[in-house]
Amino acid sequence: MSSPFDLEKWVGRIEDILAAIDRIEAFLDRRSEAVFIKDEILVSAVTYQLFIIGEASTHLPPDIAERHPSVPWKEMRGMRNVIAHEYGSVDARIVWQVATTNLAPLRLALLAERDWLTSC
Repeated sequence: MSSPFDLEKWVGRIEDILAAIDRIEAFLDRRSEAVFIKDEILVSAVTYQLFIIGEASTHLPPDIAERHPSVPWKEMRGMRNVIAHEYGSVDARIVWQVATTNLAPLRLALLAERDWLTSC
């Protein structure tokens, strides 16, 4: 059984990820891929938020992947590692793709997970 501290920690990490998703959505609001790729500051800002998402995802409940198998947990954590350790190879087009296609399903899974954790 999980302790109240674990539950509080996990909910906090979920909130961190949801906040990062909100920031990414605000950064990209009404911007095209072409504009994004040319804006080094914007690419850097979104990349950092993806780093936060990847890092926070390593501190979620160990069985979260079983409850939300459609979320690419391993890839999300792997992207964090690329950003942290192979930062020179980060591709702005991949950052755009992840930011514009993968975050909505992640948000839904995390909202469901937060609701489940807070009902325990």
